[in-house]
Amino acid sequence: MPIPRRLSFTLIGVLILAATGARCGPPLDLSQALEVTDVNTGWYDDGLLNGVSHILPSISFRLHNRSNDAINGVQLTVSFWREGEDGEWVSLQMRGIGSQSLASGASTDILVARPAHGYTVEGLRADMFTNHSFHDAMAKIFALRGGKIFRMGEHRLDRKLIPHQPATH
Repeated sequence: MPIPRRLSFTLIGVLILAATGARCGPPLDLSQALEVTDVNTGWYDDGLLNGVSHILPSISFRLHNRSNDAINGVQLTVSFWREGEDGEWVSLQMRGIGSQSLASGASTDILVARPAHGYTVEGLRADMFTNHSFHDAMAKIFALRGGKIFRMGEHRLDRKLIPHQPATH
């Protein structure tokens, strides 16, 4: 017995929805699925800039997948906020997890967020934190995946200098 044309299109549509719907579920909440671990904060000694000491806000961390599923395609925004100010001071975007999936229970390599904008002060680097123009700062980490933004955490930057590392080629 032949299937009426309208019914066959409906049946095909239902089968397609069933096949694709089996993998669909609630969107993955990255704030629950990923954990920011091994956090290290401070101020990177960027050497001299135009003859004055230059330090940059810096945070390094790993992302740990605590979900039961592999995760890929995660972009990060790390936003630095100076204490006592209403808005963001400087931010940067970076890849958190690329196209190669991060397996359940695995962690990324260390990720380093260090914008090019920081403080320049005449004098000793050791005196940076007592300079009247210095403000403590906070790093706020956000994850972006599938058009959704997730707040991953906030970390106050330690008042410590991270030694300058010359670039390796």
